Amino acid sequence: MTKPFPLQTLLDLAQEGSNAAAVQLGVVNGHDRDMQQRLQLLLEYRSEYTARLARVAQTGMHSVGWRNFREFIDKIDAAIEQQRELVAAARREVETGRVHWHTQQRRLKSFDTLSQRHRSAERKSEARQEQKEQDDFALKGFLSQRMMMG
Repeated sequence: MTKPFPLQTLLDLAQEGSNAAAVQLGVVNGHDRDMQQRLQLLLEYRSEYTARLARVAQTGMHSVGWRNFREFIDKIDAAIEQQRELVAAARREVETGRVHWHTQQRRLKSFDTLSQRHRSAERKSEARQEQKEQDDFALKGFLSQRMMMG
């Protein structure tokens, strides 16, 4: 009779932890992509607005228009800087999530290795037991033949 793996509960918990870490890593990767896309949109918007202003400036612009433009660009630049900080924070979250996932994977692999060794030892034990039973059966048959013969 095969003995159950004594650390099965820990193996199951390691599997759950690995799955949860993978899900969390997916979430933070998605957040990172969103933050990068928002930054890219802000950069594109700034570039488009600057190009539009260059076209308007060729025809001439009043000082009030220049001041308004400069204030608007400053606001876009501030939003870009804030978004860059959010991107950096999201990347740190991704790296933390990646490290956590790798840790959970190593833990799971360790318990899985122990489980495989346990199953292998159980198979060997069962094979030895089966061989012993066959040897005993053969010995009994041999001895009973000898007793019948004489």
